[in-house]
Amino acid sequence: MVGAAMVGFDGHCGWVNYLAVDESRRGAGLDAAIMAEAERLLIERGCPKLNLQVRSTNTDVIEWYRSLGYEPDHAVSLGKRLIPDATGGPLY
Repeated sequence: MVGAAMVGFDGHCGWVNYLAVDESRRGAGLDAAIMAEAERLLIERGCPKLNLQVRSTNTDVIEWYRSLGYEPDHAVSLGKRLIPDATGGPLY
């Protein structure tokens, strides 16, 4: 596998989570092709809007999504960790 994403539609909004492309294949447009297919599938199902969540510190990815036409929604994402993060990484 060289790339994947989890795409969902709850009847109101679509979501793309965990878009990933193998490091050796980055820069070849596979990431944009995956997003284009996600958008096509969501439009086919009548989805009016697609949402993404990106960590605020991941500025390279934010700029990449902006290059595809995505803009900040100015919404607040709230979360509550139910199980402590075993890696000690950032809580999100």
